[in-house]
Amino acid sequence: MKKKFNFQFSVFKCLVFFFQFSAFSFHFAYSQVKFENPQINSEGRYLFTVSHQLGGTVSYKTLFMAQAGKADSARILTCFPERMEMLSGGAILQVRNRYGTARYSVADSTLSWIKREDSIPADAKAMLSQAVSPDGKWACYVKKTDAATGKLYLRNMSTLEEFLLNDKCDFDYDQVPAKWAGDGSVFVYEKAGNIYFGDPKAVQQKVQMEESFRKIGEGSINCVTWASSKYLIYINRDLVYKISSKELYTRGLYSQVVGVGIVIGRLPIPFDGRKDRFWVNSLINQIVTINSNSVISSYKVNGTASSYFTSVYSKPFKDIKGSPVNYDVFFCSDGSQILWVNLIGLNDGKLNSTVYRLSSELKELNRIENATRPLLSPDGRKIVFASQKVAYIYDLGTWLELGRLGGEKVYSYVWSNPSLLYIGGESTVREWRAEEKRFAKEGKMLFLSSTRTAFWKPNAENVVCAQSAINKATFYDYDFFKNVWQASADDSRTSFEFMKKAEVDVYAVQNAHYRVYTGRTDNKLYDNALYIRDFAGMGKSYPVYENTVKATGERKKVSLIFDALDSAEGLTHILAVLASYDIKATFFLNGEFIRRYPQECKQIIESGHDCASMYFSVTDLTEKGYIIDEEFIRRGLARNEDEFYAATGRELSLMWHAPFYKANKAIKKAGEASGYRYIEAGRLALDTYTLEKAADGNKWYLGAKDLVKLYVDNAEPNMIIPVNVGLSDGTRRDFLYEKLSLLIGNFLDEGYEFTLVRNIK
Repeated sequence: MKKKFNFQFSVFKCLVFFFQFSAFSFHFAYSQVKFENPQINSEGRYLFTVSHQLGGTVSYKTLFMAQAGKADSARILTCFPERMEMLSGGAILQVRNRYGTARYSVADSTLSWIKREDSIPADAKAMLSQAVSPDGKWACYVKKTDAATGKLYLRNMSTLEEFLLNDKCDFDYDQVPAKWAGDGSVFVYEKAGNIYFGDPKAVQQKVQMEESFRKIGEGSINCVTWASSKYLIYINRDLVYKISSKELYTRGLYSQVVGVGIVIGRLPIPFDGRKDRFWVNSLINQIVTINSNSVISSYKVNGTASSYFTSVYSKPFKDIKGSPVNYDVFFCSDGSQILWVNLIGLNDGKLNSTVYRLSSELKELNRIENATRPLLSPDGRKIVFASQKVAYIYDLGTWLELGRLGGEKVYSYVWSNPSLLYIGGESTVREWRAEEKRFAKEGKMLFLSSTRTAFWKPNAENVVCAQSAINKATFYDYDFFKNVWQASADDSRTSFEFMKKAEVDVYAVQNAHYRVYTGRTDNKLYDNALYIRDFAGMGKSYPVYENTVKATGERKKVSLIFDALDSAEGLTHILAVLASYDIKATFFLNGEFIRRYPQECKQIIESGHDCASMYFSVTDLTEKGYIIDEEFIRRGLARNEDEFYAATGRELSLMWHAPFYKANKAIKKAGEASGYRYIEAGRLALDTYTLEKAADGNKWYLGAKDLVKLYVDNAEPNMIIPVNVGLSDGTRRDFLYEKLSLLIGNFLDEGYEFTLVRNIK
């Protein structure tokens, strides 16, 4: 087997080398890291902003202050909330972004960085998820070791001490394979296809029982959930178990005698931990499952071990306006559930959410455009979400609005307690409190996320004033001691207008000893570089950050193409992932796909993606018995154009490849005569290999995460990676599109930018 793997690995490397091309010179939807607005005061302190606009990541400006003549003196003055977590029982707000990790002390109103990048990162990596305990004292997270795997750690959030839980687990940018009990006293985690429990204090004190005695059962982390701090619910195929947290050690020690837990009933549809999800209420008398991302089932728990749950509702989800991406379920005190469904519009390709009350039927409550994922309050009675630059809080039971906080786009939020929220926006991070039964109309500003520009106030050169990132008329003054901001004095706008009219920008970039300025760089990953001119002696100029001026080539490019032959199984997931990374791609559509899924074709094109041709029929054009001439190819391509236009009112791009990538020189030449460019990527279409083909010894089968690792480990500039939207026949254990976020995240981590295949030559 090893020899076969090495042979295939070598073939793959040769193929990657074979398909190297030079890319178009223009940049597709991306720009470089850019230094802006340098200003210096008489004491040699200077300000500057750094903007990142990198595909697949959040774009924002960060404000810095440094001291001329002193290396490593740069101080970050703004803190963008890419991710936020509540620590130490609500005493600490943790904020993470591309520059590191900062913590805001609620008691002292101070912000300090506990971890920072040494330089300006050219490539902003995705923020990894952390499973933080409800009391904020502990967190589980995965440290990436390669493209598809990592190590699962437990971290003490006060001391930052780490403890290894699993030295080899699947890596994911969005999910951590661990879940905490409501009081943070115990957690469960996935390891090698099994579920185990752990006690954080026992782990730290190194008195944790041997892992074999802490096994709950087989399955993934999706097979367990905490109903409350007292009870864990575990599903093994169709059997549903209730396990008391107090009895975990007892049942672990004597599991062969007493079993896993108390069986409380059976599901009529076996539960698949890889694809299905479930939720249970705190009373453990209701359970909701989502099977294969389509069938919604609500059950009443009878508590009888041998009987099936009583079905309250069970139907495939259908919405004429969109296809479902994912779901959230929340339980109400009246016995109903709130079902939140994120969708992609069939006619417009827009992301939107629909809220339903689920009981014996689905009753629509609300439709929300481009909403963020809802977050339940600690008391389980309220949810928060954001849409169109407004954060909303709703009462779960009545579905009545309890408050809204507007003014800026929201990127993150976290509950401190049922009456207190922290909202991370594009301009500020705010504290939002409840007043009696409603939340305040205004939030208390804690510190700035980003800024439009900043300056030293005239006649007060050590006072830094920043202009709001979203409101030109709003200004803030910086508190050097607390590293936070407060609303500026009334003269700030006047000072700013005075500076502009007096053209003091010339003064602002130079003092008696130094000049600070932006200039050109040979580093293609940066739009410019920041320099200091020292007037002492003979005078010299030097870059503030050495890495920004080191000569490099253009940013490496890679292209994703999606092949839609006759199945749309993975389309919704693909579109959702591409939208989350703001990446545009090319879909190659076969005529059979267009005829079967005309609405989905429109969904692709309205989502902003490129559509190209995969001929009009599912045919191996090289198969013996067919007489393929130029007219046959031209007619087939023309028919595909017409059918696509009839379905969408749009034209196909003039690119194509044959079904199954089966084409010879004559076929390619015939397509060229029709004005089409042939895209060759068939030998890299490894996700089309099925178990049936692998069984006959003719094909090499790799699972989705192994495919990701293979592509990433052998990545080359201008690489074209084909991803199948769905197999027409045969079976696979999993599909590459299921790991699309992992694939994209890895290439971004490696410094690649995604471009349309039309830009790859």
